[in-house]
Formats: sequence, C-alpha cells, structure tokens
Amino acid sequence: MSLEIENLSAGYGAKTVLRDASIEPIRPGSFVGLIGPNAAGKSTLFKTISGALRPKAGAIHLAGADIVKMGRKRRAQAVAYMPQAYGCNALLSVFEAVLLALKQTSGWRVEADQLNRVSQTLTTLRLSHLADRGISDLSGGQAQMVAVAQALVRSPQLVLLDEPTSALDLHHQLSVLGSVRNEMRAQGTIIIAALHDLNLAAQFCDRLILIREGRVLADGLPEDVLALEALGQTYCVTTSLETTQRGSLFVDATL
Repeated sequence: MSLEIENLSAGYGAKTVLRDASIEPIRPGSFVGLIGPNAAGKSTLFKTISGALRPKAGAIHLAGADIVKMGRKRRAQAVAYMPQAYGCNALLSVFEAVLLALKQTSGWRVEADQLNRVSQTLTTLRLSHLADRGISDLSGGQAQMVAVAQALVRSPQLVLLDEPTSALDLHHQLSVLGSVRNEMRAQGTIIIAALHDLNLAAQFCDRLILIREGRVLADGLPEDVLALEALGQTYCVTTSLETTQRGSLFVDATL
C-alpha cells in the first residue's frame, strides 16, 4: 500500500510548477509533513496526486496502482483530499456533511454501519457536540475541522491535508493533529499534511519533505531535515534546531 512518486512534473497550461519531483516510498501508517514556503508547489503536488490536476510527466503509484489511470470512483475511494479552501452546502448539518463525504464512494442508500462510522469520526475529532449544527453556523476553525472529518471518514488509503491547522487555535491544532495521527496508525492510512508551522511538523510527523520552487530539496526524519542549512535558505531566515527540556524538537528562526 505504499505511495511512490517518480519524476513528477505538473503545472497549469504552459507554466510548470512541479519539476521532476521524486519521493521515496511512503509506507502505510506514516504521517508525512510537506513543508516549504508559499508558492513552493505543495498544493500543486496535492492536486496532482488527488487527480484534480493531470501531470505533465512522471508517475504516481499507490499500492502498485497508477493513480492517474484510476477511474474517478476508485480514486475517490483510495484518496481523500482536503484543499485549503473549504466549501460546503450551508443547508447541511455537520453530521450530514460528513455523511455526504462518505457516500461519495458508495451508493446513496444509507446503512447503519455508515451512520456509526460518521458518529465515530466525529467522536475521534471531538466534534460530536457540533453534529446537529448547520455548516453556516460554524466558525472558520470549526469548519476546517469538519473538512478533516470529511477526509478521514471514508477510511481511504491516502489522505492529503492542505494546511489543516491554519484556522485553528493552539488547543485545536494539537487536538486535531494528535487525533489524525492516532486514527492513521490504527487504520494503516498514509497521511501527508502541508504544514507551515515547523514545530508542529516536528512534533507530529514521522518524516518531512522540504519543497522549494517545485523541487524536492530534502526528504527524511524531522531531526535531519530541520537541521539542514537548506531549511533557512528556503525560508530566507536563519534557523537553528534546538531540543526542549521535554525532549521535543524546536526550530528557532530569525530574519
């Protein structure tokens, strides 16, 4: 069930954003952080993996199958993608919105086990108290958490989360990433999350991929990638990797 990306190039029209990007196989149950500055190509990579954008060159294989050649329904079953911009029908409740995401990969008849799956996902992400709330009544952070629930509820092989914590306060950042990591390990799901907070990435991710100008600069353990001189060069800052009294990694950065 590993994910493999080889010599991937992609873009929009004549503009190439990703350039010959290759990523070593990602094993089931891995939580990978995709890091890099704005406009580095992170969202383009996600769109290409999810099938929303057709690659110009290269290959993407999930569990040995070519994602590009998958049919729409099969790809929706295998890959869940949460983009940066979240939108949902304002007439739906939170429970209905998550159920609708689950039903995208099956027929429209609702089974009892599917209702239980939605309830379980909301409980895992500590969203049960919002189940009957209308989507239009949610804060930006709450809506973002619902989008994460929509991605996880389908139990796909691969989940792509594009800045899943950008609208969340510190408590919910820790809560959501911790819950996602635990759920991933229990199901053997591969999760790749684009994260701007390097310290959250260091705390929760098993592996980090550093990308700049559409190219993969580094791929490895957080303690290795975050210690590279290329990290500071990528963000145009000076960085140093420290260890807190609790043993956690901490990236100190200055202009």
